[in-house]
Amino acid sequence: MTAQHSLFSARAKGLLHHWRLGLLGALLLSTGAFLAACSGGGSGSSSSSDTGVVYVGLTDADGDFITYTVDVTALTLTRADGAVVDALPVTTRVDFAQYTDLTEFLNAATVPAGVYTRVDMTLDYTNADIRVASGSNALPVTPKDSSGNAITTMTLQVMLDGNKPLVVRPGIPAHLTLDFDLEATNSVDLNTASVTVSPLLLADVDLANPKLHRVRGPLVRVDQAASEFVVAIRPFHRLIGDFGRLTVKTDGNTQYEIDGVAYQGAPGLTQLDGKPQGTATVAVGNFNMATHSFLATEVYAGSSVAFGTKDVVTGSVIARNGNTLTVRGAALVRTDGSLLFNDNVTVTLDPSAKVTRQLGGAVTANDISVGSRITALGTLTNSTLDTTNGLVRILLSAVTGNVNQIGANQISVNLQTINGRPVAIYNFTGTGSGVDSNPAAYRIDTTGLSLTSLATNDPVRVRGFVVAYGQAVTNDFIAQTVIDLSDVPAWMLVGWVMPQPNPFTTLTNQEMVTDISGSLLHHLLQRGVVTTLTANPTVQPFSDGIGRYAIVRGHTVRLYGSFANFSDRLAAELAAAHPVWGVGARGSWDSSSDTLTGRLAVVKLQ
Repeated sequence: MTAQHSLFSARAKGLLHHWRLGLLGALLLSTGAFLAACSGGGSGSSSSSDTGVVYVGLTDADGDFITYTVDVTALTLTRADGAVVDALPVTTRVDFAQYTDLTEFLNAATVPAGVYTRVDMTLDYTNADIRVASGSNALPVTPKDSSGNAITTMTLQVMLDGNKPLVVRPGIPAHLTLDFDLEATNSVDLNTASVTVSPLLLADVDLANPKLHRVRGPLVRVDQAASEFVVAIRPFHRLIGDFGRLTVKTDGNTQYEIDGVAYQGAPGLTQLDGKPQGTATVAVGNFNMATHSFLATEVYAGSSVAFGTKDVVTGSVIARNGNTLTVRGAALVRTDGSLLFNDNVTVTLDPSAKVTRQLGGAVTANDISVGSRITALGTLTNSTLDTTNGLVRILLSAVTGNVNQIGANQISVNLQTINGRPVAIYNFTGTGSGVDSNPAAYRIDTTGLSLTSLATNDPVRVRGFVVAYGQAVTNDFIAQTVIDLSDVPAWMLVGWVMPQPNPFTTLTNQEMVTDISGSLLHHLLQRGVVTTLTANPTVQPFSDGIGRYAIVRGHTVRLYGSFANFSDRLAAELAAAHPVWGVGARGSWDSSSDTLTGRLAVVKLQ
């Protein structure tokens, strides 16, 4: 057994992670049929009566990777009549590790109208840059397949649920979101510095848990009367290419940063209207399910967006000495649009650089402290970014840990990570006035936030901003949101050395009970703790029966939107003598009845 690196350090956790990658796969492909209005963009509203628009987005689930950069070379949609349509205009390089908190619009493709039942995506690992956290370092790892061979290209396929296919209609854009689950996809061997990749495709037509979306590209036009503007999509820092159009709605709460100056609401849209066509623009926001439109919460434009004029560094400040920042986990975008990674970059704060903050608010360079997540625009030489006549934007930071104490408008937390990196790599020297911040008793200002669900020792994830450098006196961090992680979903996994002809004691439209006798692995992961199952576990859906339930054979996944259809098909597969390698599910665990209730289950067949 090789040493597995994952969220779990013990051997049982390594085993659990290994089986999880085989069962749950690489891509959670969410196909949303929430339909935008005809003015909602796309490649312009097509005048053809036999074509429609598909918005394609790309996101990722949390994993252990610092960077996971590969090339997406092809994306095809197959119609029910067998017609195949190419939905990606050019090869696009993507760092999936950067998209755990949002979905990036990849394309707005004009395709023939019809019912699409299959999606294929090709990934090229030839020039992959994949690095995993190993202590305080980012360890480069070599991608391999399950047989230990180096990976070049890999084509992944998903068969969409026959009851919930991707339907493309003239004038009514459909939405397709690709969700790359790095944690479920990859098993890392630190001894050989390699990563075993077993990618599979799943699909979800309901988009039950949508994330923030982001669109980038040159400005096409602004319509102040309609409170909207149109962007030509240029995803993932691409400087050229035709990826379609997207209309972005705005309202009085939309925050703007244009040429380093903050605005809110209509005045911001007026400023945007004054910019020339082709101005670099980025919008972040949500899909409004009631109006089926994209509403921006944040808009950046002009010199606030590099777009080929500056080098860009995004990462976490692990130390500060005067006006010199040490930035860890830095994603680098060069002026030519190339995407690089450097785990250590020095950023010098020049007095000429503008300093801004996500969500607005007046800030200076002093507001950048240890633990701040930043995006800096400037000129990169070797591993140093000079911000002369550039810009530094303070982004929301995320800290995790366990609650020590709960007080009035404050919690004390024993930190574990800041911006996804272990707290041990951060040097808090200079953060306080007399006494520096203490990560073992990190004081978080929670004014205005409800703490009723929190208790001492609860694991939490807090998003917000670090207190200004040298000014951590009564608080170290100002919270925007506090998330109690006590009720995070559990993972249940059962696997066998040899495939089993029928490992279920019960298989109905209401439940699936797995016989764990003779299994190599039968574990439950809950809140980072692995336990061994002692009784046959039951997997059941919620009362509506809706979820993502998949049957996997090789690199092909058949997805079912209802547990009833899933269980019927599984029974047919067993009757056809297709044995089972493993069973996985995620949801709420009831230890009193050994029952997991959830909307995700996967059965891997031989």
